[in-house]
This record gives sequence, structure tokens and C-alpha cells, in this order.
Amino acid sequence: MLDETLVFHRTESGERQAAGPAPGLAPGLRRALGLVDGERPLGEIALRLRAGEAQAVFERLLALGLVALPDGSPAPAPGPAAFPPPAPGPERLDEIRRLAIREISDRLGPNGDALARRIEACRTPAALREALLSAGAILATHLGADYGRRFAGRIAPDLAPP
Repeated sequence: MLDETLVFHRTESGERQAAGPAPGLAPGLRRALGLVDGERPLGEIALRLRAGEAQAVFERLLALGLVALPDGSPAPAPGPAAFPPPAPGPERLDEIRRLAIREISDRLGPNGDALARRIEACRTPAALREALLSAGAILATHLGADYGRRFAGRIAPDLAPP
């Protein structure tokens, strides 16, 4: 997993791709490449992408040689693979939903009702993880990028993306 604090810059090839239409570059990759400015960390850019896609998108951009770290080195390799933790049971999912809905209601009031209903409807760990990541992106627009980035991890660290 890439570190959220990594700051990428576009390579020469990445600058060419971002400058004009280039055949073969998927729209999601082009969008992410356009957000790379050599100043914003990956965690901030991730808030502007679809929930959960930053990891795969940046791994692909790195593999294509379109982005690199400022010193030109490749991103650090992820640590050794570990067995994923067991999926939380129904009781834990209920607890996560309650905590998330309470925080959304406390922070956004009635403006958070639709978001709370979306979280309440989640019945699987994967669906709940995606809803929490989306909620974090929405909360970031109201309460700041740092708050939004940390929301899902604070509410449900056991639902961290694989």
C-alpha cells in the first residue's frame, strides 16, 4: 500500500500525456495525472478520486513511468504481504454504522441525512468501507481534507482497504 504522505511529480512522459490528448490513457488515469502537481500528497489527491481507486491508479501511473517521487526514485515497495484480518461480524458492522452515523449527524446535522441513510443501508464490510471512504470525501469538503482523510480509519480501522 502506498503511503498517503508521498508527493509525486509528473515525469517528462507524464507531462506530455497531461499536456494534450493521448490515445490509450484511460480517463481515470488521465484525471489522476492531472491532479499530480509535485506539492499535494497522495492522501489529498485520493480525496479527489473515486473512493478506493487511488492505490491502483498510482501503481499504474508508476508502472507506466508517468509519475515519480521528487528525487526520481520509485515509490517504496509495500511491506511483506500479511494475511488479511477476518471480516468483522454483524455486531461490529452495526457498531461501525452507529458510530459513523452519529459522527455525521453531529458534524453535518440534517445535511448529513442522505449520507447517513447510505451508510445505514450497507450490509457487507466492502460496501461499508466504500461508503465510509465516500463519506470521508464529503466530510473533507465541509470540515477540511485532513478530517475527511482520517474519518474512515478513525471510525473503522478494521475495515481499512486491502
